[in-house]
Amino acid sequence: MVVDTMTQIELRFIEIDSAAFIAWVAILIYYRPMTITAKALNCPNCGAALPQRAIKADLGVCEYCGTTFRVPKTLTPEPDMGDLMLGADFGSKIIPGWEVVNEDMLSFHKGNPSELRGNFKARYNTYYVFKSSGFLDDFDASISMQFTEGDLEIIRAGFYPRYTHEEGGYAVFVSAQASYNVGYYVKDKNNEIVWETLIPWTYHTALRSGLHVTNRLRVICSGEKFRVYLNGVLATSFKDDRFKRGRLFFAVAPTEKSDLGIVLSDLQLREVLR
Repeated sequence: MVVDTMTQIELRFIEIDSAAFIAWVAILIYYRPMTITAKALNCPNCGAALPQRAIKADLGVCEYCGTTFRVPKTLTPEPDMGDLMLGADFGSKIIPGWEVVNEDMLSFHKGNPSELRGNFKARYNTYYVFKSSGFLDDFDASISMQFTEGDLEIIRAGFYPRYTHEEGGYAVFVSAQASYNVGYYVKDKNNEIVWETLIPWTYHTALRSGLHVTNRLRVICSGEKFRVYLNGVLATSFKDDRFKRGRLFFAVAPTEKSDLGIVLSDLQLREVLR
């Protein structure tokens, strides 16, 4: 009787475990399509928006930085990225949170992702493309860019973090020659804005050179600490305390010898994780 009773108890546990296992598998099957068919998924390394074709079962592969990662069930960023504070729909001329500059040189295109396309004539000074409506101190900004026209040796584009027309601010540029530089604009003794270099033009293997290729620029400002990522790869980090806050600009520099064409997409402004 004892043996029979124990056998019955063991069989009962097996039945319970089997039922629990079947229920668990059913839950996975039910929720899995939500993961692989999601339209809004960002790379946890560089922040780029990924199309559905980049997701294979429970794995995702970033088309920009090449990072392979498991697709999170909640579709939230990995811990190294903060919450999205402000994005941009480049399919519309009115972009809440951003002010468009030189609108006559721009065109707005819907899609996934939406695109802001610009064509700028040759000139010595840079062109502003857009700027944040408000002042910012600490943030994590990223954008995808593609040069479509211009002299590869001289055209460039990038962010002006913490910038104001009155005081100046930082600048992080990327060129079509797979190089980048970092500097700042500041007023000189004559009260004129001048350029000062922090990091001279430097070739980086993470960048793609040429026209019609996409590169992603990510700049993190946290107090006096700065980090620059190129296609998801850390390019440089440095400390500087000249500018505490300002607007975030995006600018292009065709120079006086060349026109410049560019396509921008997937602008993200995120919180900085402490």
